Amino acid sequence: MSAGKPSLALAQDGKVALECATNEFRPFGFEEDGELGGVEVDLIGEISKRLDLPINLQLMPWKRMIFAMQNGSIDCMFAAFRTPERETFMDFTNAPFHVTSFAFFTHKDRPVEFKSLESLEGLTIGLVSGIRTSPKFDAAVEAGLFKVEGANSVEANFKKLDRKRIDAVLFNRHVGEEALKTLNLSSIRVDPRPLTATAAYLTFSKARGHADLIPGIDAVLFDILTDGTYERIFRKYAATN
Repeated sequence: MSAGKPSLALAQDGKVALECATNEFRPFGFEEDGELGGVEVDLIGEISKRLDLPINLQLMPWKRMIFAMQNGSIDCMFAAFRTPERETFMDFTNAPFHVTSFAFFTHKDRPVEFKSLESLEGLTIGLVSGIRTSPKFDAAVEAGLFKVEGANSVEANFKKLDRKRIDAVLFNRHVGEEALKTLNLSSIRVDPRPLTATAAYLTFSKARGHADLIPGIDAVLFDILTDGTYERIFRKYAATN
């Protein structure tokens, strides 16, 4: 296995490699000092090794990655929620890569206890532009129960929350916690009750015709999830206190 900027080459023995992509989403995928790492980067490496399946991996912005899956310029990507629209151009593994927990982050001086969407009435919630939450959350926004303020990154939202310009931030719990470590913001807490918990999957472009790989990958993913490998990888990148 060799690594280089901006891709991680997992191709072996001269075999034709799958071209796969993920996005910058620490602790699941990131680039540091020219090396790709993260929970899902190590996971795809484990799949490649166990199945003797060559894979070239690169980081892509999310929108570009989705477009590449639609037009078939890459073979696979991770990790995506299953939606009817995406099922028109993606084949999904049955075993998930991870379960995304969306949680509310609030200022310690102004804690908000999330019990239901009604408990957020009148608040301003920070979201990263383009991030999907849930139909019920979107309906509550449309009904005017609370306001949403967009930003280009969760870091920008956390800075606004630190200055008390917004009341809460809704984001992926593990990714948000990693961002808080990087920003060194001790003023922000995460509510233990998630809004949603949604499975995200390794997917293949229908335009490239790799659906036959899915049963074997599912079997390996099941082994990885049950033999302790996934827990070891997760703790390497996202150990909790």
